[in-house]
Amino acid sequence: MPRLLPTAFAVLSLVSVAGLAHAQGPRFNQDANGDGVISAQEFADAAKARFQRMDANKDGVIDADELAAIQKRMEERRAERPDGGGRPGAGPGGGLAAMDTDHDGKVTEAEALAVSQARFAALDVDKNGVLSEAEQPARRGPPN
Repeated sequence: MPRLLPTAFAVLSLVSVAGLAHAQGPRFNQDANGDGVISAQEFADAAKARFQRMDANKDGVIDADELAAIQKRMEERRAERPDGGGRPGAGPGGGLAAMDTDHDGKVTEAEALAVSQARFAALDVDKNGVLSEAEQPARRGPPN
C-alpha cells in the first residue's frame, strides 16, 4: 500500500480537481438549471455524484482498490490523447493528503466534499455564491 499512496494522492484529487474542471456549463452537468452560473449547491451536488461514481463498492470511502481502478482509467484516457494527456499538477502529491484529513489512507465522502466546498469558495472570486463563466476553470478531457 505505501507504493500506492503517491498515486492515490494524485488520483483522489480528482474528486475535487475534476469537479473544478467539470465546472464549464450544462454539458458537464454542473450547471443543473442551465442558468449559466454554477451555484454552491450545484457544485456540491456534482462533487457528491463524482465521489459516488468513484466509490465502486459503495462503502462510503475511496480505498486502495478503487484508487488503482481509477488510476488505470486515467492512464488509458491519457494514452488516447494526442498530447499524451500531461497536465500541470497531475503527478503524485498532495490531492489525497489534503482530503484525507484523518490520514488513514482513504477518503470519505465528507472529506472529499469539504475539499470541494473550499475549492468553490476559492473559485468564487467575487464571493456572490455562484461561479460565473469567468470564474469557472477550463475543462480538459471527458468527465470521469
